[in-house]
Amino acid sequence: MKPGTSLRLITPVVIACVLLSSPVAQSQGAKQINSQMPVPDYDRDHIRERNEWFYRGRIVRGLPSAELRKRAYQSKIGLRRQRAAQLAQSPSQNSFSTGSWIPLGPVPLASDASGNGTQDYRQVTGRATALVIDPADTSGNTVFVAGAQAGIWKSTNAAASNANSVTWTPISDDQATLSIGAIAIQPGNTNPANTLILAATGEANNSADSYFGLGILHSTNGGSSWSLISSANNGALSFSGLAGTRMAFSATHRTRPTRSSQQWQLPRKE
Repeated sequence: MKPGTSLRLITPVVIACVLLSSPVAQSQGAKQINSQMPVPDYDRDHIRERNEWFYRGRIVRGLPSAELRKRAYQSKIGLRRQRAAQLAQSPSQNSFSTGSWIPLGPVPLASDASGNGTQDYRQVTGRATALVIDPADTSGNTVFVAGAQAGIWKSTNAAASNANSVTWTPISDDQATLSIGAIAIQPGNTNPANTLILAATGEANNSADSYFGLGILHSTNGGSSWSLISSANNGALSFSGLAGTRMAFSATHRTRPTRSSQQWQLPRKE
């Protein structure tokens, strides 16, 4: 099944639900008119066409761009190993002093795009797509946050009274995709070192700089290491090129993802 197929099939259902729930519902950015007046075709929100346009720039030779990025990542790792082996045989004579490097980040960015203060939102970061507090840490200090293209970050002092003293550590930078849409933590655990985390890769906001993922990242040790769940149904259903918006555990803590339009759906806790 091609990426986007389920999206096109489910679109009429979504439209029907929106129309039935509120007769005056309007899409974001749509032209506001009297609800009793017919809507001209050129004023309608063409969801299917918009999604087709979105996918058109993210499918290359029949493959999702996320899959091609994964190949590039694997090639990069292979080249690094070759380079490390070469250096081990003949160590480089180059020396880089500490003073020759300037740290570039990650740090918050100044948001004054205008330059004159009219659009100054102070220091900002990129889109945060998921935030979850680890219930195994009763102090509330252990928090995970994910970004649209920033991977997963972890703090173990998030409840500090001084926000400037809160520290964050990236814990998924070695993965083939850094686009994250949702995070879920298995309930019932009492040891943060054994926290089971699921992170759905891919951001489903359909913005110009949103990118889809490769599957579900799985960790059983609080994010110290990850494995990728890339398919379901014994490999018959590939998660490559999809994105996640919501995740939850069932009462029995089973993790059975099913494919739907732009989201991973797990049985919710009763």
